[in-house]
Amino acid sequence: MKLSTPLVWLLGACAVSAITFAAFAVFLPAPPSLAVDPLKGLPFFSLPFGDNPFAPAEMQTPDGKLVDWRGVPSARSCGECHRQEFMEWVTSVHAVSDEELIYATTVEENTGKTLAAAQHGMEKGRWCEACHNPLGVMTGSVTPANSVPRTETMEEGVTCVVCHTASHAEPLAGNGALTIRLNDIFRHLHPAVIMAAPARHATDMQARRDVPLMGDSALCGGCHTEIRPTTVAGEEPMNLQETYDEWRHSPWAKKNVHCQDCHMAADPAATVAALKRGEKKPRGVSHRIVGNNYLLANPDLPGRLMTTLRGGAPTGLNKMFERKEYEAEQRKTSEQVVALLRQAAELSVQANPAQLTVTVTNSGAGHALPTGPLDQRHLWLEVKVSDGAGKTHFHSGAFDAQSGRTDPDAVRWVKEITGPDGKLMLTHLLFDAERLHYPRKPIPAGASERIDYPLPALPAGRYRVEVKLWYRLAFQEILDNFTSQTGSKPDVIIPPLAIASTQGELTISTQTAEAGR
Repeated sequence: MKLSTPLVWLLGACAVSAITFAAFAVFLPAPPSLAVDPLKGLPFFSLPFGDNPFAPAEMQTPDGKLVDWRGVPSARSCGECHRQEFMEWVTSVHAVSDEELIYATTVEENTGKTLAAAQHGMEKGRWCEACHNPLGVMTGSVTPANSVPRTETMEEGVTCVVCHTASHAEPLAGNGALTIRLNDIFRHLHPAVIMAAPARHATDMQARRDVPLMGDSALCGGCHTEIRPTTVAGEEPMNLQETYDEWRHSPWAKKNVHCQDCHMAADPAATVAALKRGEKKPRGVSHRIVGNNYLLANPDLPGRLMTTLRGGAPTGLNKMFERKEYEAEQRKTSEQVVALLRQAAELSVQANPAQLTVTVTNSGAGHALPTGPLDQRHLWLEVKVSDGAGKTHFHSGAFDAQSGRTDPDAVRWVKEITGPDGKLMLTHLLFDAERLHYPRKPIPAGASERIDYPLPALPAGRYRVEVKLWYRLAFQEILDNFTSQTGSKPDVIIPPLAIASTQGELTISTQTAEAGR
């Protein structure tokens, strides 16, 4: 096809412009730093723990200064060019890490009503917010006299620039142990210049090929390690979450399989299944950052409950996308969360007239099972023995869907936290945690645990044995924080999710039944 002369001129002009822009981008000086001296830029900023504006969190900037909120780009602005990545991220829990109601009411309770909050409670909140609200901590909004407005960008949780400007991680140090070079980003490039010099933009925003940290578990470990420092409470540090360390000692780490390889795969469950078979992981990357929060990912909760629990409408709604498109993306994320959780464990059961033996194997998680904040995240077994007529003769681990309570005698994997009064705390008030205790420790990656269930004497006959492994994000009591903060009681039962199941048969002979009597 022969091009017209004007079109040739236009293409030539564009080529010359691209070259000009590329040269301009190479020599363009970096814009002024975003750094803010908290003593000058925020004169009422509170520094009760020394001159570190991020303490008691482990977060840092290279210059040790705060960030000017005015220059922080929003995820929505990134989404103008990276729409697919934005639509994936906006359905993730990272996108609402500070706004979702269970966390928001719980952090308010910790920083406002615990014993440890009596002194510098708001500032101690930086320990929580460094991971859940990193931009808030970096810009100085987590302080009693706050002069930083609550903009859309400030509501975006763990947003694009948080990870894409992280230059160093100390994943065993504690909360938010990342060095964020947000003050130095090359932020004022015109879109035309970015298009002319995309390699420069990719370098600025840390493509994985340029910055290996982007694909390293250490980046995730900066927040998925939780250690309460003595500046918050207690006489010695308290380890509350050890997901990174669990991975570090796992078979997956030895095979060089990192967090991102599974949790940011295009199809996380298929990736884990392939790795379990000894195959290479499939290609593809997603920013859904699929994890364990099946509740906040579920668009099919009644009455738009998911939107309420996530803290309101998503950023970009009716600006970049319509609700129908968002819900379709959210449903895909929800399906991936459930599928990934169901790759984590395998069950087997052996039955004889005296007892059942259930074996739980952590076959698909690259960390312990369960993991995370284990005073809330927990697993339990439900075991049921019934006869041919459907009558139940043995049942352990039942869940009451009306009250949200589990059989107290169920076999559970959970961390028990007691408060100053010595009583069990189920409201995640970590500021006042006094003691940690594991009735049953989490199962390490690749390991198994065997549980024996003595059976009562059963009549002669054939029996069906059903076993389910249930996972639950939180105890019902955590919603008490919502009631404490708002004065109203939410009409919500936090549902469990069955992540593994198996069945077996048991035959009791007449002779065995008579001997049992």
